[in-house]
Amino acid sequence: MNTEMKTTHKATLWAWLLLAVLCCASPEATARKARTFSRPAWVGSTTSTIRITKVEFADTATIISFHERYKPGWWIQMSKDSWLLGDDNRKYKALRGEGIVLGEHYVTPPSGEGEFKVLFEPMPRKTRFFDFIEGNMQGAFNIYGVHEEGKAPQVPEEREPFVMTPELERQFFTADTACVRGRIEGYSRSQGYSTMLYGRCEPTTGERVPLVVDIREDGTFEFRFWAWYPVEGALLIEGKDFRKWLNFYAVPGQTTEMVMRADGSVSCASAPSGPFGRKRSLEHGVSELCADPYDEFSAVSDSLGFKDFTENAMRRMRERLRAVDYVAWRFGYTPWERHLAKCQTRLVHGMAVFDYEMNQSFAIDYEKMKWEEIRAKMAPYRDPANYRFLREMPCDDVSALVLRDLDIFLNRYEFSSVMRSPAVLVGSMEPDSVAKEDAAMMAVDTAILGADEPSLLGRLVVLRALSSDLGRHYSEAPSMYDSIYQNRLAYMNREVLRVQAERLLEQARRRNTLTYALPDTEGGKLLRRLTEKYRGKYVLIDFWGMFCGPCRSGIERSKPMREALRNHSDVDFLFISTEGEGPEENYRKYVDEHLSGEDVVQVSRDDFNRLMELFNFLGIPHYETLDRMGNVVRSGLRYASEEQFRLHLENLKQQLERR
Repeated sequence: MNTEMKTTHKATLWAWLLLAVLCCASPEATARKARTFSRPAWVGSTTSTIRITKVEFADTATIISFHERYKPGWWIQMSKDSWLLGDDNRKYKALRGEGIVLGEHYVTPPSGEGEFKVLFEPMPRKTRFFDFIEGNMQGAFNIYGVHEEGKAPQVPEEREPFVMTPELERQFFTADTACVRGRIEGYSRSQGYSTMLYGRCEPTTGERVPLVVDIREDGTFEFRFWAWYPVEGALLIEGKDFRKWLNFYAVPGQTTEMVMRADGSVSCASAPSGPFGRKRSLEHGVSELCADPYDEFSAVSDSLGFKDFTENAMRRMRERLRAVDYVAWRFGYTPWERHLAKCQTRLVHGMAVFDYEMNQSFAIDYEKMKWEEIRAKMAPYRDPANYRFLREMPCDDVSALVLRDLDIFLNRYEFSSVMRSPAVLVGSMEPDSVAKEDAAMMAVDTAILGADEPSLLGRLVVLRALSSDLGRHYSEAPSMYDSIYQNRLAYMNREVLRVQAERLLEQARRRNTLTYALPDTEGGKLLRRLTEKYRGKYVLIDFWGMFCGPCRSGIERSKPMREALRNHSDVDFLFISTEGEGPEENYRKYVDEHLSGEDVVQVSRDDFNRLMELFNFLGIPHYETLDRMGNVVRSGLRYASEEQFRLHLENLKQQLERR
C-alpha cells in the first residue's frame, strides 16, 4: 500500500471514530436547534392575565413560555386538557408544565408577576401560526392566531355575509315556546344545590323574570319559556364553594340540548336549526373573546378624556372584530354565528364608553361645585356629537335582540347624560309633557345616528320607559297612563313592539290593586312559613347579602331609624340572605354589630332562588312589604328617614282602610 493510500485510510478511520463519539453523546447535544417565535404576537386573546413570550418548536415538544400578571397571593389554574391547534388543523395535547402543575393552583408571586412553561406534543417546525386553547369553560385562557411578529395569518374574506332580509326578519320574530334540556356530569345533591336560576332580562321592555330550574338527582334538567325571537341565556349555578354560569342559546319552537362538564365547559348535544340555528356560540371561548374588556379600559379611564377614551375604545373594538373574524374562519362559523359574535363585540365596547361616561358623572361633587362648574364639566357628555360611536353599534339591527348584553347597553343609553340632559327632561308625568320628552329623546337619537327617524334602540328606550311607568304608577292614575300609552304606541314601528306594549298595558290593568295574596307556589309557601308570626303587623322584608355593598350600606344607614321604631306596634323588619356567603364568623360579627335585635334569616340558595322568582327580582338589595293579613303590598315601604318612613306607613294604612 503506497503512502497516499495509507493517509486516506487513516483519515477515513478518524472520521468513523469521530462519528462514533458523536453518536455516544447526549440527545440534547445532538438535537437540531429548535425553531422559535422569539417575538410572538397573536390575533386575539380571552385573557389579560397571561401572555406568550416565546414559542419553541423542538423535535420532542412544542414549548410555550408564559408571563403571568395577577394579584399577589391569588391563584390561577391551567387545565391539563389544554391543547394547541396547528395551522394543519391538528390538535396537539399538553404534556406537562415547568414551573406550573397543570390542573393545580399556581399562586402569583409577591411581585404580582410569574413565569412558567407548558410543553405540548411537537408541532411541525414549519408551523406558521396556531391557537392555544385551554378549553370552552368560562374564563378559559385561549389565545388565537399565535405567530411570529409581522407574520400574521391572513383571514379570507367572508364569502356570504349575513344580511337580515325582510323575509328573514319575519322568521326571526316567530314567537313560541323554547325548550332547553341538559345534563350536569358528575352531579350530586351533596354539592349543595338542587336548582338553577335563569335570570331572564327582556331587552325590549327591561323586565326581569327569574325562572327556577329544578335539577333531577341524575343531573338532568328541562325547562320551557316563551320567547319572541332567538335568545342567549345563562343559568346560574351556586353550590357550597363555587358559582358558575351555564350558557345556552334557544330558538322559539325548538329544543336545545347541552352537557355541562365538571370544569364548567358546555357542549351542545343538539343545537337549534334553521336560519337562526347556532351551535358554536358555546365553543372555542368566543363568548370570552367578545366579553367586556373591563381591565383594558379601567387602566386608562383616569388618564383620558371622553373623546380620547371613545376613540381608544373604538380602535380596540376594531382590533377585536378582526380577532372574531379569525375565530369564525378558523372554527367554521356560519354567517349568522359570525354576525352575532361581531354584534356582541360592538355592544361591549359601546358599553365601555357608556360606563366611562356614567362614572365621570357620578364622580362630580354636586354639593361643593357651583352650577356653572357642573354645567361645564357635563357639557361633553350632553353633546350628541360626542356619541357618534353609536353609528358603529347595531342600533338598527334586530339581531342584537338575541344578545344578553343588549339589556345593559339599553339601560346605559336610556339613562346616559345625553338622554337625560336638561334640554330633554321635562319633569312632569302629564301626557303632553311626557310626549314632549319622548320627542326630545328621539330627536337626540336621530341626531347622533344621522338618521331621518329613530333607531330601533331609540324606540326601545321609549318602550322601556312605558314598561317602567305602567309597572310603578298605573294604579295611581289609570286614565293618565292610558293616554301616555297611546302616545308612545306611535313609536312602535314593528308588530313585536306593539304586541309588547299592549301586553304591558293589560298587565298593568290586571294588577290595578294595592295588594295581592301570596301565590300557592313553592316560593309563596316558603314566605308564608317565614312570616306567619308577623300576622297582624306590617312587615318590611330586606333581601340582602354579605357581598353586596349597597345592601350593607342601606342596613347601616337605616339602623338609627330601626332603633327608633323598635317598639312600634305596627311594623316589623325581616332580613333574608343566603347561606354560605363567606366565613360564618364574619357573618355573625356583622349581624351582631348592625342587625342586633332584628329578625335575621338565612335560607339555602335554592330557597333564595324561589323567593327571587316569587318577587321577580334578580339583584339585591330588594325590598318587599306585607300588610297585616300577609298580603304583598305592590308599592311597599322603603328605607328613608324615620319621619318619611312613618309618613309612608300612615299613607299605606289609610289606603288600605279605604278599600
